[in-house]
Amino acid sequence: MSDIKLVVLDVAGTTAKDDGLVVKAFTIAIEPLNPSEDRLAEMIDYVNATMGQRKIDVFTHLCEGDMAQANAAHDRFVEAYSNLVAEGLLEEFDGVSDFFAELRNRGIGVGITTGFPRSILDFIIEDLNWSKLIDVSVAASEVAEGRPAPDMIERAVELYNQGFGKSVSASQVAIAGDTESDMQAGARASVAIVAGVTSGAATRVQLENSGATTVLNFATELLGQL
Repeated sequence: MSDIKLVVLDVAGTTAKDDGLVVKAFTIAIEPLNPSEDRLAEMIDYVNATMGQRKIDVFTHLCEGDMAQANAAHDRFVEAYSNLVAEGLLEEFDGVSDFFAELRNRGIGVGITTGFPRSILDFIIEDLNWSKLIDVSVAASEVAEGRPAPDMIERAVELYNQGFGKSVSASQVAIAGDTESDMQAGARASVAIVAGVTSGAATRVQLENSGATTVLNFATELLGQL
């Protein structure tokens, strides 16, 4: 029996099906910059390679440090992704709500983190009816550094301890994510379980090479590890 007291999970690709929505929203956001076909393909490759990372950081790189351009593109991305969610195109993976409920039934806290800004995260939580199923949530816009830095995981632990009068340490935390940056963040946070899931952006080998201590098909399978 593990001593896990808090599970911190990624959103798109881990607990919610992305089905290409990030790339679709990105393509809409970048269109006004009129990239060539080859350049657009390069940009999409970079977006796929950096899944899980803070979106403004991705746009800053692609706009070569032009912050005005990057911020404008990011704003368009937020609007486009929010519209796709509003159209009902984002769904949770089968059994995720029940998974959240079972964790809490076992006395384990539930946190979610994302490379999206708070405006998108709140919209997702509302749209998927997760507000009463999770204990804490952290958006990349609320910490000093996005993934692969451990900031969001550490902030989730801090918020959980503050909000519920707990003293959970990293050795009592499990994280789950579908990207290499999720695994790197978990390893750097020194959590007990760094679970990679193959339901999203990365392969089993990529997840293992990035620090996963276990690799699962879906986040809901984490229950069997606890």
